[in-house]
Amino acid sequence: MRGEVTAAARRNAEARHGLHPLAATVLAQRGIPEAEIEAFLRPSLLTLPVPERLPNFDAAADAIERAAASGRNILIHGDYDVDGTCGAVLLHFLCEQLGARCEVFVPDRLTDGYSFGARSLETAERCGAGLVIAVDNGTSAHEPLAALADRGIDVVVLDHHLPGATLPRCTALVNPWLTPDVIFPHFCGTATAWLFAWGVLRRRHGTQPGAMPPSARTFLHDTLGLAALATVADVMPLTGPNRALVACGLRALGDSGLPGMRALMGVSKIRGVPTAQDLAFRIAPRLNAAGRLGRAELAFRVLAARDARDAQALATELDAMNVERRAVQERELTSLEPDIAAQRAAGSGVIFAGRHQAHFGVLGVVAGQVLERTGLPTLLWAECMPGVARGSARAPEGSNLVELLDSAAEHLSGYGGHARAAGFHFDPAAAPLIAAALQRAAASSAAVLAPELALDGEISPGETDLEAALSLATLAPYGEGFPEPVFLCSDVRLARDPRPIGNDGIHAELLLERNGVEMRALAWRMMGRLRPLQAGNRVDAAVTVGVSDFRGRRSVEWTLRDLRAGA
Repeated sequence: MRGEVTAAARRNAEARHGLHPLAATVLAQRGIPEAEIEAFLRPSLLTLPVPERLPNFDAAADAIERAAASGRNILIHGDYDVDGTCGAVLLHFLCEQLGARCEVFVPDRLTDGYSFGARSLETAERCGAGLVIAVDNGTSAHEPLAALADRGIDVVVLDHHLPGATLPRCTALVNPWLTPDVIFPHFCGTATAWLFAWGVLRRRHGTQPGAMPPSARTFLHDTLGLAALATVADVMPLTGPNRALVACGLRALGDSGLPGMRALMGVSKIRGVPTAQDLAFRIAPRLNAAGRLGRAELAFRVLAARDARDAQALATELDAMNVERRAVQERELTSLEPDIAAQRAAGSGVIFAGRHQAHFGVLGVVAGQVLERTGLPTLLWAECMPGVARGSARAPEGSNLVELLDSAAEHLSGYGGHARAAGFHFDPAAAPLIAAALQRAAASSAAVLAPELALDGEISPGETDLEAALSLATLAPYGEGFPEPVFLCSDVRLARDPRPIGNDGIHAELLLERNGVEMRALAWRMMGRLRPLQAGNRVDAAVTVGVSDFRGRRSVEWTLRDLRAGA
């Protein structure tokens, strides 16, 4: 269980904020101070830092104003993931607001890789760019940015990746981590771009109430939804200013004026105001599918669409591509499973697997699936072109992939990333040497502890009525830094056999019973694990509590997070 709850803190949260005891317990247990509860429950954009405090804001704003005033072409350099795509769309719309000419370049995951490459420079030269604006990339692109500067091209970088000891040569590096007191903690690239755009419009129209024209206010409203989407998709902590940005952005998405966003929510079967979970598990995978299958520009075209009919056609195409992505993903997992099983049987402390014909675009997702099954650091690779293999790596909490890759550095052409997610590339002929080095490093490292599921309390089916579920819903948005509350329901009886649901039968429905009270629980992708259970078995279940709104009828619904068979 999480930390102990003081009765006084729980009672204060109940009495002063009208919370159900279950929701009040969660807030008290997670240490939300009484003085901060009101702001926590009602996040406001007024808590955001003013954009003029962004590092190098003035230099960046001057550069885009100069380009707009002189009629010089602007090249927006995005990225193939959700954050880079949303940021590119936002800046494209900002250029419209400023009356500036722009083109957009989205790198290809397979041929270009991350950030700036040869095609980036070629595109800047072809379109006669006087200004290049990079979003969600550029902080580490030292050589390409220097080449652009040598050609007399202004470069503004709106990025959130940690800077190294040496900063890139550019007109302005707008990166939240450059501020001494880090007043913009954990903002993603699109959120940084949204704040920058807000600041540019404040400079142009003034900061007095009512000074912003309707078109600018509409732009900020609609693109706030893009910033919320990117923040969730990039797994940024939903605390501090990010919480306000996402909470308000979700409401903006509920009445978005962007035809592409409305169409995308339609094919994702989202009605009304979406949740952070809707963004993470319905919208983001569809947008990422385009980049994973070599069509990153399709995701941009969907979100940037201005015509409703075009937007619907593009969203439908993207939805079909996501179905294809899942099929490719399953194929790659099936192909790699024999090698993975052999490594596990041999007692390996790390999974390193690949094949020459693998589809690199989906390997990051597959590595995450293997990690879930094995609990081991997983590094998967594909030969993307003759003599060049690229890989994606995922690792559990407590691991450090960069340190692990350090052990094989002499056999790698390059690598980088974070402790739990990284990328690397190498000559495929070196694969056996890399595997051996990684296994030696894993064997000499301390064993990674199995992940634990933090619990927020214990409940019984009879305790979670609709009032309790609705009160818990007021604590949203949930995500990184503030996960959805998980409760233990111990020694509960299965009222019937687990029942498969869904077209593919991989999901399950349980009916849990205690003291004559039954509660329905959904278990996503768990039917295979639950199949041996039978009616009458007693189990301990870890669940989340939500509200189902099926055909206008609200009811409480549990979602199974984990399960342990009783003695």
